[in-house]
Amino acid sequence: MIRLLIIVSLEIFMSSCSIIHKCNSNDRMKQIYQLKVDNDLLLNRSEGEYLNVIFETIREDFNFIDKKIGFYTGSSGNKKSNKEQYLDMHKRHLADKNYPCDDGTLYIFDDAPKKDAGGYDAVIVYWSKFTIPIEKVIERLKKLN
Repeated sequence: MIRLLIIVSLEIFMSSCSIIHKCNSNDRMKQIYQLKVDNDLLLNRSEGEYLNVIFETIREDFNFIDKKIGFYTGSSGNKKSNKEQYLDMHKRHLADKNYPCDDGTLYIFDDAPKKDAGGYDAVIVYWSKFTIPIEKVIERLKKLN
């Protein structure tokens, strides 16, 4: 019985780490080296296309191009980040497979939360040990505005 409990606990722990994805596709490597990252809060075409590929299995019909995306990192997901840092992490990982990379968790907002979140269309939280409730994500964005 104790063995079963240990195995189940270990399995739960391992599945909780499943949001960390490898970022090693050759197509991604070509695409990220062609990225033109700027300082605008809105994602440009190349940034948006790259994020569309990263999140293609979960974003449904959401398109990152020309969207305002927030970035948070840290073990509790409360440290403000930006697209330059996030995309640089991917670029470094693609150049060196030993460099750590986390695609993160995507939070997409519809109209009401978008308004509450200061006009952000979505947020990516990466390197967080926890899944953060969307209400907390919106609360963090409100503090920025």
